[in-house]
Amino acid sequence: MGDVEAELTVPNDDAGGCWLSFSDGTLIEAAYGAGDDCRFAVSEEGAGMVRIQRDDDGDVLRLDWRVEWVTVAGAGNAARAIERNEPLPLLPGLFA
Repeated sequence: MGDVEAELTVPNDDAGGCWLSFSDGTLIEAAYGAGDDCRFAVSEEGAGMVRIQRDDDGDVLRLDWRVEWVTVAGAGNAARAIERNEPLPLLPGLFA
């Protein structure tokens, strides 16, 4: 497989952003700022190294890893598990 270098159309729905999911497990949240500038934030780190270059016209996202596929979904068309921050259950006798 080779490198993927592409300019993807990011859906601009009523939620004002979208999600980009990469084959290495990286999840990126894209949100629109002033003047429809697209800004990226790492939501979940995958195996690759993500670099976000800030620019006046928007962000440039680079993923240093072998990318097999990329999925782009509008914020209204994506679902994520909610982190509950619950403590792990106690296991009686584990440290006896």
